[in-house]
Amino acid sequence: MAEQAWNGQTGGTHGMQRALVSLIRRGGVGPMYGIMHFWLIWYILVRRTERRGAYIFHRRRGRSRLQAAIDVYRSFYHFGKVIIDRFAVYSGCRFDIVVDNPERYYGKMNSSDGFVLLFSHLGNSEMAAYSMSTPEKRMNILFFGGETPIVMKERAKVLARNNIGMIVVNPGEMNHIFEINASLSRGEVLTIAGDRRMGDKTIPCSFMGATAPLPAGVFQLCVILRCPIVLTFVLKESRNRYHIYTEELQANSALPRTRQAADLAQQFAVRLEHMALAHPYEWFNFFDFWHGVGA
Repeated sequence: MAEQAWNGQTGGTHGMQRALVSLIRRGGVGPMYGIMHFWLIWYILVRRTERRGAYIFHRRRGRSRLQAAIDVYRSFYHFGKVIIDRFAVYSGCRFDIVVDNPERYYGKMNSSDGFVLLFSHLGNSEMAAYSMSTPEKRMNILFFGGETPIVMKERAKVLARNNIGMIVVNPGEMNHIFEINASLSRGEVLTIAGDRRMGDKTIPCSFMGATAPLPAGVFQLCVILRCPIVLTFVLKESRNRYHIYTEELQANSALPRTRQAADLAQQFAVRLEHMALAHPYEWFNFFDFWHGVGA
């Protein structure tokens, strides 16, 4: 079974998403976490592809069939909290943020050079952009163009307040390539996912005991533009607290460009595996990451 492509949309109807923003403004995130239990089982049952993807991940980390089935629920519950937190930010709520090795990150932010902030679908990556931007250095986030109108509208409001722009990727179009080049040449920050494929070109990497195809374009872009790469993981520690881990990936300039990209992708896969095993219920790439390789 081949991986099903993500449709780029946050779940729920337009009205439901507007209602969620309104409810959080009135009561905060706590009641929403509790209400989530009532519809979560139904949601898991109808989301067959995502359920199977989460199950395969937990089996790959050595869980039994029963343990993996229970872990699927735990993963979706954590995912639900992250989605609620995202809408909480839209509604004006703030979270406590701790940045690991802040000198390394803010040293990059204070420089005149552009760099890539590389994240994954482990944890709440969108929270990093809201928390790590500065007035002095503009940040641009690469977003898929298929999101729902309410998410795009509320997201744009928050981004505008934090000196963050959106570079939208629309299927079949190439405009985002020119915007990326212009952004980095101006010394800005590009925020992009290293584990979500939007095209056919991939780099095979060793990941959790099997071969996983990572998107080639992300790592090829970093090699071609010779820009620094800061790997970022944003993990939820408590109801109101997130911990942001950062580290820099280094390209080996002695290698040909193709091998440099492959080496960067494998570095990313190694760190992603380490963090995913340490925080398994925050793995939110709910698709068959290994192209149907059995658990």
